[in-house]
Amino acid sequence: MRIHSHGTGKPFQTGITVLELMITLTIAAILFSASLPAYQQFTLKQRMKAAVTALHNDLLMARSEAVLRGNLVVICPGSPLEGCRGSNDWSSGWIVFPDHNGDRQRQQDETILRHGQGIERVNILSSIHRRDIRFFPGGSTPGANGTISLCGFGGPENARKLVISNIGRIRRDIYPGINPSLCPKQM
Repeated sequence: MRIHSHGTGKPFQTGITVLELMITLTIAAILFSASLPAYQQFTLKQRMKAAVTALHNDLLMARSEAVLRGNLVVICPGSPLEGCRGSNDWSSGWIVFPDHNGDRQRQQDETILRHGQGIERVNILSSIHRRDIRFFPGGSTPGANGTISLCGFGGPENARKLVISNIGRIRRDIYPGINPSLCPKQM
């Protein structure tokens, strides 16, 4: 730092030295590198939370619509253009629609009630035997309990699942016992 005086007798400072700048940048780099892992963990948890919340809300909405409409309502992995994919992979999104003819496939006259978007870097998979979830007019869903697993880069220890009972109850749960191969691989 340089100290100047303009004849007033009062010194004032201007600028900073290269050494001061280097020290400041070093401290900033240390703080940034120390906080980066915590930020990454926070981001992974938020992605998982967003995915679980979005799918859970859409399942609740599908059940409510079945009761409200007095009609069968289906939620399945798919998109408005292609309909239900016939896959157990929900990672790219899902659709909710009233299934007037009970064929589990969206027809032109069956309005899409919701189109859920997948969350980047979160694998969402239902069991191979429950590729879609159907809600009857009373809010129940036929068959055995269904499970939809969600796993992201946080790995199995941060995995979650949605369990849909055959009476239509939907609950969230942790899923640390998930098969690690169902989780995406980090780049």
